[in-house]
Amino acid sequence: MFDFLVTLSLFNLTVLLLPFLVVSYFGLKTFHSIWISVISLLHPDVEFVNYSTVRILLDTHRNQGIISVLLGVKGKDNSEAIKRHLQELVKRRDKSGNLAFPRLQQSLTTRYGTYGWQRRKFDLDQHVSVAKFTYKGRAITDFNIQAYVSDIVAKYLPTEISPWQVVIIPTSDDNHYILFKIHHILLSEGVNVGDLLPLIPPTRVSTGQIPSKSPIVDVLKKPVALTNLKDKLADEISNFWNEFINAYEPLERPELLKEVPTVSQFLAITVITVISIIRECRRGFRVIKPDIFSKLRYFLLTLNSEMGKRHVSLRNFYKSVMRSLSLSNVCKVAFNAFWFIMVSIPIRLPIILYSESLAFYSCLRLNYCPYPHTLIGILYYYIPLVYKSLLELLEMIKIIFLAPRTVVQDILLQEESLQTITLCGRKAVAWSDPVKTEVIKRTARKLGISDTEVSLSACAMGISKYFAQINDSVPNDVPVTMRNINSQYLFATGPNIKPADSVSGIICLNLPIIDLKSDKSQLDNLKELETRFRTSIENQGLSHLLTLLQTKFGILTKFLPSFLLSVYLKFLSRKYAVTLTEVSNRYPNMSQRTLWGQEVFTVVYWRPPQANTSISLCINEYADHVRLGVMCDAQLVPHHPVLARGYPEFVKDLAKAVSSPL
Repeated sequence: MFDFLVTLSLFNLTVLLLPFLVVSYFGLKTFHSIWISVISLLHPDVEFVNYSTVRILLDTHRNQGIISVLLGVKGKDNSEAIKRHLQELVKRRDKSGNLAFPRLQQSLTTRYGTYGWQRRKFDLDQHVSVAKFTYKGRAITDFNIQAYVSDIVAKYLPTEISPWQVVIIPTSDDNHYILFKIHHILLSEGVNVGDLLPLIPPTRVSTGQIPSKSPIVDVLKKPVALTNLKDKLADEISNFWNEFINAYEPLERPELLKEVPTVSQFLAITVITVISIIRECRRGFRVIKPDIFSKLRYFLLTLNSEMGKRHVSLRNFYKSVMRSLSLSNVCKVAFNAFWFIMVSIPIRLPIILYSESLAFYSCLRLNYCPYPHTLIGILYYYIPLVYKSLLELLEMIKIIFLAPRTVVQDILLQEESLQTITLCGRKAVAWSDPVKTEVIKRTARKLGISDTEVSLSACAMGISKYFAQINDSVPNDVPVTMRNINSQYLFATGPNIKPADSVSGIICLNLPIIDLKSDKSQLDNLKELETRFRTSIENQGLSHLLTLLQTKFGILTKFLPSFLLSVYLKFLSRKYAVTLTEVSNRYPNMSQRTLWGQEVFTVVYWRPPQANTSISLCINEYADHVRLGVMCDAQLVPHHPVLARGYPEFVKDLAKAVSSPL
């Protein structure tokens, strides 16, 4: 009872806050518009960013949200081909003749705490550079490439040019690397990661391979019965409307305009006219000017046009009333009623009863009704569907009712377990050796779990090893946030591709950690992880949806004040000092190729940790293998490679534990 009262109180408090959120939305929208207008007058040479995202709120000069992508390419480097690709990208124009990506030539500046774009002289050589062949006096090989890349990532991007950079890294082996550094705000300005990468876009899934779906993509289960009920009702309404149009639409039946309609016919024509006006206005408002006078003028023109086509007027309404009250029409209606009652019903009633009896018999004996147009057939179809729809509706209400308590209990009341240092903002990176995707999938199938949980288990062991490396006490669990990104985010190109469409919502999880000195095995820890993982997915459906909507439409930043949301995110990031991103591959066993034909043997993506988050783990699935990438605050150097180095070992240990006989 106490738990129920707490849940009810939190739900009621949330409902009471909803009107304030609506007022906050309109207030913030008005204030933001005024603010942008004022500072635009003060700085006419700057085009200010008129939206807000979570990363914009967390950005500081020291801790910038710079996304990094590393391509490993077979063969010698080809800097001229990369420059040609980027030069074409910068000069590309859309159908209107305007630059497709003008932000690639503009510098990102800040005025009064607001981001803005400023035109500067563009020089491609400032964005593309070829690294030295040596690092600290030694040739660059696979043994020191990680330290070299980490050293490049740690450097800030220049402030006087557009915030993106490409570094070509030759090695003494028969391959080279290309490092891309991109400010997150460029991805909100119409530039995709795939636009910058000089790769041939993938067009199909490899034969015989179906990409696996991560369990953190569709956390909130889509309603099945409600969808079927909606589709069925939509079909019925559509069929009824088509019959209605065929019977009463003067444009379909011109003979209706040659005689005076009855009142019922005139009302039917009026309904069709109103629907046509609404439909035409919805289409026209998209192409005309958005001001109220243009819309009002278009509405009046459409009103006159549609009413004129169908002869809908007060004069015709008066004529229809007079015709309905005429003696001939009254006699006709009376005769039709007499014929229906005295002749039609006695003939049709036995046939209807016989059909209903056959339908009832079929339902009892066959559990199927081959007479869908009978009353029994309609009830036989709709009663179970409506019942299942009500159950799904109640499940949604339950999720909404429990959501406030879940947010407070499972997300806000976490204890800090990792944040023991002062972050400097600069980043360091590392990545693991590859693990065959088939090894992870085979292990997951034998354990009856998802590929994500296998990787999570290996990440948990890496965190345990990190604590042992720094001689710190090992906590029982570490709170982490998780999200999924599919490979479209990295490789897809085109004006219709939006990065936000490839990103899932966030799941919060208490990742269980074991002390390597204890007797607890990785398999035992995995069982506990599996229970917590599935509980989080079951309980956090609504919060997952809210974070997804924030990523796509920015609903949180539109409804909540920036300072309040910023404080909340910084508070939350102290509890969730570790973020985990799963980059799932939509093109299994398919390697990318550069525009000039060289094979890309590996791709590592790093999502930058911000605010008080210190570690970002990225599970990169590419072609036929998986690598774990680590991006962390530079204060964790030199111990951060431990987080990634043991990933292949822990996955293989788990595979051996499953394969070995008990």
